[in-house]
Amino acid sequence: MGCEGSHQQQLTDTPGDRPRGLIQIPVLTVTARPPAPRRSLEEKQALMTNRRTLLRSAVALTAAPALAIARTANPATADVSTADSAAGVAVDPFGIPLRDVLLIGGTVAPGPTGKPVLWSAVSGEPARLAAIDPATGRTVSAQDLTGAPGSYAVAAAPDGTVYVGAYNTGDLYRRRPGPDSPVENLGRPLPSETYIWRIAVDDAGVVFGGTFPGARVFARDPATGTTRDYGQVLPGAQYVRSLAVTADKIYAGTQPDAHLFEIDKATGERRELPLPDGLGAGIGQTVYDLNAHDGRVYARFGSATIGRLGVYDVAARRWTDLIDDVAGLDVSAPGPGGLVYLTRAGRLTGYHPGKRTFTDTPLVFPGRVVNNRGIGWVNLRDRDWPGRTLVGLLWRGDMFRWNPLTGRADVVPTDVPGAPIPIAALHVGPTGTVWVGGYLNGGLARVDPDTGVSTFQRFAQVESVLETGNRVWLGAYPDSRLYRYDPAAPWHSPEYSPGPPGSADNPAKLLDLKTADQVRARALTDAGDKVAYGTMPNTTLGGVLAIVDKVTGASRVHRPVVTDQSIVSLVHVNGLLVGGTSISGGYSVPPPIQTEAMLFGWDVAGDAKTFEFVPVPGATAIPALAVDRTGLLWGLAGGQLFAVDLATRSVVQRLQLAPGVADSRGKIGYDAPRHLLYALVRGQQVVQVDLATGATRQLLEQQAEFLAVHPDGRLFLGDGEHLHRVTVTG
Repeated sequence: MGCEGSHQQQLTDTPGDRPRGLIQIPVLTVTARPPAPRRSLEEKQALMTNRRTLLRSAVALTAAPALAIARTANPATADVSTADSAAGVAVDPFGIPLRDVLLIGGTVAPGPTGKPVLWSAVSGEPARLAAIDPATGRTVSAQDLTGAPGSYAVAAAPDGTVYVGAYNTGDLYRRRPGPDSPVENLGRPLPSETYIWRIAVDDAGVVFGGTFPGARVFARDPATGTTRDYGQVLPGAQYVRSLAVTADKIYAGTQPDAHLFEIDKATGERRELPLPDGLGAGIGQTVYDLNAHDGRVYARFGSATIGRLGVYDVAARRWTDLIDDVAGLDVSAPGPGGLVYLTRAGRLTGYHPGKRTFTDTPLVFPGRVVNNRGIGWVNLRDRDWPGRTLVGLLWRGDMFRWNPLTGRADVVPTDVPGAPIPIAALHVGPTGTVWVGGYLNGGLARVDPDTGVSTFQRFAQVESVLETGNRVWLGAYPDSRLYRYDPAAPWHSPEYSPGPPGSADNPAKLLDLKTADQVRARALTDAGDKVAYGTMPNTTLGGVLAIVDKVTGASRVHRPVVTDQSIVSLVHVNGLLVGGTSISGGYSVPPPIQTEAMLFGWDVAGDAKTFEFVPVPGATAIPALAVDRTGLLWGLAGGQLFAVDLATRSVVQRLQLAPGVADSRGKIGYDAPRHLLYALVRGQQVVQVDLATGATRQLLEQQAEFLAVHPDGRLFLGDGEHLHRVTVTG
């Protein structure tokens, strides 16, 4: 994504054949309620307004003698008795630990009063369509995009109508001209498509869009209200990531691999354009951004942060240039002297497409993410800014301006307020500190477990957190980066939020796996004098196991570990790393080749894999692992909790906590002092297993995607942007 944040998909799970030789172990079934309907944000907030004790009619289940049989060769099925006794659970709403500004899609067009403004989709729950005065940086209008979390796709029609295409929902929104015009949700242009990646509006006011998961192109005619489906641009493709239009053609780019199509508006005839020399066949690449100006198409090939910009002459049907080190998301329309403007090597730069020459401006954007968020020309009607001034937005809400006549340039903070950030990682360290990583616009929060007071730092999308001793380790998206953070030293992230001049980088980046085609870092574990982390790939299949020295930062990177599978969970016990895999990659493409998730072992000293096997037939992901104080390994696959004897490398116990094994979600937390295991299944059930007695009970129905256990036994749950604290009182 242009903001670095990821497009998260629900992993698809396909059961495979049961492997021969797998020990058949009776399954103990825990009866649970069917999934509750997902509540709205307003309903959840109302339910969690005051601290209260929830007396759920959860079923108390006794699984004795589960532990007594755990290490026998052929454990028997335990008898299950049920009772209607309730579990007393105290739940505290712990607020929103992460909050920041995130602007993605944007455009320059007439505002509510007819004066030019910067329109921007401000990510949030819901997202908002904001109009920002380029003369002052103040917001003159902000309206909810009800139901939408954000958008890459903002464009304006010639009459001033603003359109927004939403991600996660696939809805198209419209705001007609006028000071009091409402935002209308026009619904999904194509019922099968849940993402609108980019839109463009032609001179007739027709809206064109590119989608996911069907890689389709559509056109919506506002005069008739009808939608035309131009179909899937390429068999098997899922993403139309970029889109631009001219008078008679549509240009659509894919991810991955990079394909660029020219589509006739009238006939729908589609022609694939050759890629620029130097890009090869486009394998593993993305056509991230497209713009069309004055007979040329500007296509940026690369990633969210950087890429190569190809310049295509439509009439001549050839590429005339390929420019290195260019950020997105847009190339401006031509201004004085015929120059278009783009961000090159972190600097706003003028480019003459005919002469292929560059003109630097004084505007240099520091950090890793330097994409513009809507860029265009306005007349500020100010003697200090004569004629046409180029204006645009940056991802954290700043506005930049450049006047070619005077050479004047500045960056102005806007008053766009921060919005809650969904949680992407949750961890409680040995010190009891709660660490929370942010999704999409990213960030790291340090939360006091007693007061809920949160300290927030701007940072990458954090997908895993691990506290060891006096250091905190962070797994970041994209490029599966690993950082080491010293909480006692000043924060200084040159990439995202610089500290005092001269400060040492903190967090310090130790490893970047972009060259290994890795994108996500979901699994982190303490391995003595080392840390280990497992990753998910970008455009291929097969994750990395990286083992990093805590002091020196020296690393050993292993790929493949399990053929065509990602590593999504890790634990360490007595010099052995044990990992759980997923058959899917970091995105939904390419599709999985393997059919069942594996459990594998890795000898840290010998630096070699020692075993791999399928612990749960039919499961396509093992997203959570934990080792109890007796050395028994516990894992979760869908609704099934299983135990593995690492000495015999065999599954010795299964507990069916929820139907099926195909859900790729799930978390485990272990309370070592009390020898209790907690499992979060189906995104809403919290189950407690007493490992001393075998007693198993469902504690709580609470929507959540993340679970962590405090050393004192309290639980922390992450649901969307909300953090909850749970104390078992009965």
